[in-house]
Amino acid sequence: MNRQHDEPTSLDEFGRLDKLADGGQGTVYRAARRPGELYKSYFDPSQFNVGELKRLIRRVYVDLRNSEARRLILASTAWPTGVALQDGRYTGMTMPEAPAEFSALIGGRTRLKELQYLIFEPKPMWGDLRLPDADERRRLVVAYVRLFKALHDADIVIGDVSPRNLLWTVEPEPAVYAIDCDGFRVNGYAAATPQAQTPDWVDPDQRSGLATFENDRFKLALLVLRVLLVKPKATPEQVASDPALQEALGERLAALAARVADGDRCHAVEWLRALDNRPTITFDPPKPPPKRPEPPRGPDRPVLRFD
Repeated sequence: MNRQHDEPTSLDEFGRLDKLADGGQGTVYRAARRPGELYKSYFDPSQFNVGELKRLIRRVYVDLRNSEARRLILASTAWPTGVALQDGRYTGMTMPEAPAEFSALIGGRTRLKELQYLIFEPKPMWGDLRLPDADERRRLVVAYVRLFKALHDADIVIGDVSPRNLLWTVEPEPAVYAIDCDGFRVNGYAAATPQAQTPDWVDPDQRSGLATFENDRFKLALLVLRVLLVKPKATPEQVASDPALQEALGERLAALAARVADGDRCHAVEWLRALDNRPTITFDPPKPPPKRPEPPRGPDRPVLRFD
C-alpha cells in the first residue's frame, strides 16, 4: 500500500496553512508544503472515525478491482488521500484540491461552481458566469449519473447529496467533480463522519440511520430532474402530475420519474439509457408461423368390424 494512503501525516509536514473556507464539519486549508492538496481540520475530532476513513481511502486506492470505476472516481472527486495527526491526536484528513476549471469569478469573488448554479434561474449577482446550454446541461447530467454509478459499482454509498458539494464545468468540456467525500461510506460499514441530510434532498422512504443505495438513487432522480428542468425543488411526483414538465423532459425520462414517484428507485444505468439521445429500438413481436394446410383426406372406407 502506498505510504501516503496508509500512515498518518503529521501536521508539521504541511507547512503554513492558509484558510480557504469553513464547512459544516470543519475548516479547509491549503498546505504550503503539499501543493494541490488540502487539509480539512474537524471542529470536533471526537466525531471522526479514523478507521472508517482509512477504509474509505483504501476502498478506491487499493481494494477496488474495477479499474474504470477507480479512474472515474479519482478524476471526478476530491477523494481523501490520508489522515492528519497533531500531537498524537487525529485531527482531520487530506484531499486533492478541485481543479481550477471548477471555479469562476462569481459575485466579484473566485468561487466554486456548485450544483446550485445549475438548478436555480440565473441571478444578476452571478455576473458573467457562463451557464451551460441545453446540450451541455444534458452532458453534465450524464456525467453526474456516471459518477453515481461508479461509486455504487465500488460499493460506496454517497449518503448526503448537497448542491454545495457537487461541482461542474463546461470549460474545456462538460465535467463534474464531488468534494467532501469523507461523508461517503463503504456499504456495510459506518461512516467516517456523522452523515448529514440536506433539506429538500431527502428520500421520503429513508428510515432513520445510515443512508442506503436506494436513498442515493432517489436523490439521483432529484438531481437529474432539477438540473434538466432548472427547478431547485422539482420532485418526481410533480413531474408525474404535470404534462408540461413531462414534455420538457421527454417520454423516456418522464417515464422514469413516474416510476420513482410510485416508489421505485431506478438504477443509474436506467437513467443513462433514458438520457441517450439515440432513439429506442423496438422490435415487433414475432409473427406465428403460417398454418400448414391439412393434408387431403382419402376416400371414406368402410370400417371393418370383427365380432
